[in-house]
Amino acid sequence: MTSTTIKIIIAFFILFGVSSMLFFDVVRIDMEDHSQDFPAYASGEPADMAAIVERLGTVEHAACSSSKNGEKIVREHVIVMLKKKADDMGGNGIIEMSTGYGKHPDLSEKCAFGVFVSGTAVVFSE
Repeated sequence: MTSTTIKIIIAFFILFGVSSMLFFDVVRIDMEDHSQDFPAYASGEPADMAAIVERLGTVEHAACSSSKNGEKIVREHVIVMLKKKADDMGGNGIIEMSTGYGKHPDLSEKCAFGVFVSGTAVVFSE
């Protein structure tokens, strides 16, 4: 056996070992979505909305999109960030959510397609 053959055999067993650990869930790559699941309402009081126990305060976030077409995707990201901020405040929902597009003080002057969302973090009754 040459040294090249030995190196190939060693590389094969290393790759085989790693793939076996992934297959048998010894090493786990977490690819689950951990975004908050609670509701966010744009306006009004839908019939299925639970009673509000406490209003915690305003939450807002802004992000920059690279294009006009990307604004919808960036808006979804900003809403996820709002939900995280509401969760950090102890809330389980967001009401009175509003979205704006364009220039925003929290964004760079170079951002041509800004997206900003604000709302009120609340605690809904269970």
